Amino acid sequence: MFKIFFLLLLAVPLIELFVLIEVGSEIGAVPTITLTILTAVVGAWLMRTQGVSTMQRAQQSMAVGQLPEKEMLEGVFIFIGGLFLLIPGFITDALGFLFLVPAFRQSLANNFVAQQKKKFYGNVYETEWQRGGSGSADERPSIKYHNQADGDVIEGEIVDDTHKK
Repeated sequence: MFKIFFLLLLAVPLIELFVLIEVGSEIGAVPTITLTILTAVVGAWLMRTQGVSTMQRAQQSMAVGQLPEKEMLEGVFIFIGGLFLLIPGFITDALGFLFLVPAFRQSLANNFVAQQKKKFYGNVYETEWQRGGSGSADERPSIKYHNQADGDVIEGEIVDDTHKK
């Protein structure tokens, strides 16, 4: 993991520098610098508006009693997008703007949450017990298993034969 991080830390600035030089040779130095500053300003504005929108949705989720896990992840992705926009260069700016596109960000958050739930709740079952009145054949206790990972419901019936001896 450290090697990959080190390689990215070395490769990304070199690639960005190459792209900046190539773009600068095509459109000139001043327009390249202006474009770089403009993307940072627009990115900061988008980051602010998207952050406020995500925070409002998180507050709405909490008001209804739900955990705002997707909104929290979206906030992290907005932060990552903002970091990419602060790094001068066109490639990191493109990645930063990609993280600020709501549909892309929400898709990433939904996929991540679904993966984590599947990993965490894969073998966990929730049960419901229901007991009838006198224990006749129609009023036996029943159990219902809910697989949290994919929503499967298995219904069954418990028969207590210990009292028939």
